[in-house]
Amino acid sequence: MIAPRIQDMDINQLFIVNIKKWRKIMGFSQEKLAEKCGAAHSYIRQLESGKGHPSFAFIGKIADALQIEPYQLFYDETAKTTKSARTKHMESIQKKLLESLSNDIQTAFDELKKY
Repeated sequence: MIAPRIQDMDINQLFIVNIKKWRKIMGFSQEKLAEKCGAAHSYIRQLESGKGHPSFAFIGKIADALQIEPYQLFYDETAKTTKSARTKHMESIQKKLLESLSNDIQTAFDELKKY
């Protein structure tokens, strides 16, 4: 059980590094990114400090605001790995994003059942 937690930490840290990098490339403050995503500044601050955990839909909003593809928030451009290792890493990210999306959909359906 330790390996998945380490892997999650790695992907979370990569997300944090990339959101900051792309935000700075675009010349956005945290406030500007929050505005473009329709979120509170405090939420972007939480994401960048590792205290927030965005939904799949919100990751899409961040990518749209930064004018990048969502995968770029999880991609390590500095990694000196083989193509097969990068492919495996991207498949792992894809699986986690799909799980997150599935959870978001299930939560939405559960909310709808209440009405």
